Amino acid sequence: MKHARGLPNIYVMAVLSCMAVAAGIVVLAVTSQQVAAVVAAIFCLALAQVLMLWTTAVKTSNLEEELLILERERRMAEQKNSEAFVSAELFDTEIAELKRRAQRFETDIQDARTASRAQYQELNQRYETVAANAPLYPELKAAADTTLKEQLNILLQPVIDLSTNATAHYRAQFSITAANGIEIGYDKLILNADRGGLRPGLDLHVTNHAIPLLRRLRVKNPGMKMFIPMGAATLMSESSMAAMAAALIEANDVADGIVFELTHEGLGRLNEVGIAGLASIARIGATMAVMDASVGGLDLGSLRQLGVKFIGINAGSIDSGFGIASTWHEFVQVARGLQFQIMLTDVANSKQAAASAQIARLVAGPFFAPPRRVKLKAGLAARASVSAAA
Repeated sequence: MKHARGLPNIYVMAVLSCMAVAAGIVVLAVTSQQVAAVVAAIFCLALAQVLMLWTTAVKTSNLEEELLILERERRMAEQKNSEAFVSAELFDTEIAELKRRAQRFETDIQDARTASRAQYQELNQRYETVAANAPLYPELKAAADTTLKEQLNILLQPVIDLSTNATAHYRAQFSITAANGIEIGYDKLILNADRGGLRPGLDLHVTNHAIPLLRRLRVKNPGMKMFIPMGAATLMSESSMAAMAAALIEANDVADGIVFELTHEGLGRLNEVGIAGLASIARIGATMAVMDASVGGLDLGSLRQLGVKFIGINAGSIDSGFGIASTWHEFVQVARGLQFQIMLTDVANSKQAAASAQIARLVAGPFFAPPRRVKLKAGLAARASVSAAA
């Protein structure tokens, strides 16, 4: 680059030198005076020298300025390199600190797990010791002269037969009225019982209360049935199913009127023990109903063999706003062909009621009749299996 910038100076000197020689030749040829030619040549050479000095000074100034710029850029580059080195060093230090903290955190987690496991084992041993030594019903002394404050409420929802517009059966629901007067509704009570592992005891307790109610109702209507909700956990508990079987065998006069409701979702959670429990219901004399059924996922033939006789469909699922879907008509036709009885539940308005006759003969819901409460005194079993679920 420096050589390229120096080329104009060479050209200038060459041109001026040629001009000096040419001027000397011209003067010599014209005047034939050597002195004049020499003077003209010297003048041209002097002029060339002055231009050369001026050009050199300008180039020197430019080079010095460029040198200062390069020096400044070099210092800035050195500063940036220094800052980058410091930043890299700080970054490495932070990375090392994070690794150290992560390792310490993992150690703390392991220690916490070990401590929690030890505490759990200790509490479990204490619980087993207390449970083994505790009496079966610690409230017996207090129950002799004291009424328990918690009260279980049984609600009977009428199941309407559309062919007669009369109550054909009842669905049992329940709630709890606490000591402070607050009532815990059916949905919340069921949810808490399922989450807390209390559903088997709750189902058994409700069944024991529903049996005498059904016995009284059958005095006027011998063909009446009582639909009682049952959780999947109950069917999968061998001890609970043994207790349920004992209760139904004792109530053999009305066992054929007991219909246990299992939701479609609960049916999907059953294991082999639960399937065996489902089959045992039919052997005892009771029947099963699959509620909140959907079009897909139901093997109707297998359910029929297991003793399921009723299929419950939520009224809100049959109409998407454009009339009843054809899939529901096909499903109901197949179910009726296998001798299932279809029940439409939770009918809440006139539109759903108008569609009921196309799907089912049995209907239930607030549009037709509200649940009827039967107040019961809470006993020992209620406190043992229901209060924790609340």
